[in-house]
Amino acid sequence: MPTYKDIPKDATIRDVLPTLSNKEEYVRVVIGHMSECRTQHQNAFVRIGVTGQGKIPSHKIVYDDHAGQEIFFKAWGEETLFTDVKIHQDTWSTARMSWEEVRGLLGEIRAFKPTKLRA
Repeated sequence: MPTYKDIPKDATIRDVLPTLSNKEEYVRVVIGHMSECRTQHQNAFVRIGVTGQGKIPSHKIVYDDHAGQEIFFKAWGEETLFTDVKIHQDTWSTARMSWEEVRGLLGEIRAFKPTKLRA
């Protein structure tokens, strides 16, 4: 099981699933935060904080602008929105997950099985 010093700089939510306090709730909250960004900017990605124990990692939501540049949207520590806080780049994972990937992960956690379409 990963611990504080084991969280790699390129970790994603999938990588820290074994250490999360409540997998389903954490991923559900992240999807909610990502959805606001996705609605406004048509895309959303999440990077997790790589400091801490991986129980409820901070998460940063970003989006790609029309030129493909990554733009910061918002960040949270647990469920608290960071305000008036300097966001240091070296405390965040270098890897990110898209809204679709996180949504798929939530489906896996919930053991969702897509139904077959009838012909």
